[in-house]
Amino acid sequence: MRRWIIAGLVVLGACVAETGERDVTVSNLHILQDADREFVLEQYLQAAGHYEAFLAYNPLFPQRTRVRLMAGRAYLGAGRLDQAISTFDQALGGTPPPLERWDLIFHRAVAYRMKGEIARALEGFRMVGAAPSTERSSVVTHDEYHYELALALFRDGDWKGGQSELALVAPRGPFGKKARMRLGLTSFAVQVGAYEDDARARSEAEKVKGILRPIPGDRPLYAVTWGSFNRYEDAQREADRLRRQYPDAFVIP
Repeated sequence: MRRWIIAGLVVLGACVAETGERDVTVSNLHILQDADREFVLEQYLQAAGHYEAFLAYNPLFPQRTRVRLMAGRAYLGAGRLDQAISTFDQALGGTPPPLERWDLIFHRAVAYRMKGEIARALEGFRMVGAAPSTERSSVVTHDEYHYELALALFRDGDWKGGQSELALVAPRGPFGKKARMRLGLTSFAVQVGAYEDDARARSEAEKVKGILRPIPGDRPLYAVTWGSFNRYEDAQREADRLRRQYPDAFVIP
C-alpha cells in the first residue's frame, strides 16, 4: 500500500505551488498528510474524506489528479465501488499525464471487476495491457496486472485464460500466495479457511464436507473449500450462508 502514497506531493511548510500560469496558494496541507497516514493504516473511508476535503480547499492544486487517484483508491479499499469509479472518472476527465492515466484506468477496472461489471473490467485491463511497458510498469506491477486480469477472466467464464494469467505471476512476489491459492481451479468454490496445520485443515474439511487442497509453496498450507459452481452468484449465496460459521469465507477464485 505504501507505494501508492503521493511521494513528494507537497513539501512541509510550503504554501505556494507553481502551476505554469500563475501561483496558487495551497492551504491545509495537514489534511493531505492526514489522508496519506490514514491510507497507510488502511483507514480508507477517513482517508477518502480527507483527500476530498483537501481538494475542496485547493481546487486548483497542481497535482489534483494524483490526489483524486488516491481518493479513488481509498474508496476502493473501503468497498465503496460506485464512489471509487466516479472519482476515477472525474480524474480521467481532466486529461491526466500517461502514468496517472494508466494508474486510473487500471484501478477503475479493478473496481468494475469487484462490482461484477466484467466487460468493462476486461476493457480496462486490456487497455492497460496495450500501453507502452515503460509507462505501465512504473505504476502497475507485472504481477498485479496479471493477477487482476486472471480474476476478471474467471468471472467471464474463461478458466483457461485466467489460469494462463496466474501462471505469469511470480511465485515469491507479493501476489504469489494469492495466485497459488487459485491455480488449477476450473469452477467457483467457497473457501472457508486456509491452515498451516494438516490435521486442523482435515478436521475443518470434514465438518463442512469440503475439499482439502494442498497449496504449493515454501511453507505447508492447506485450503479448505466447499462446492463447485459454474456461476459466481451461486457460489456467493453459499459463501453468505457459510459465513455464519466461518466469518472469513469467500468465493474463490
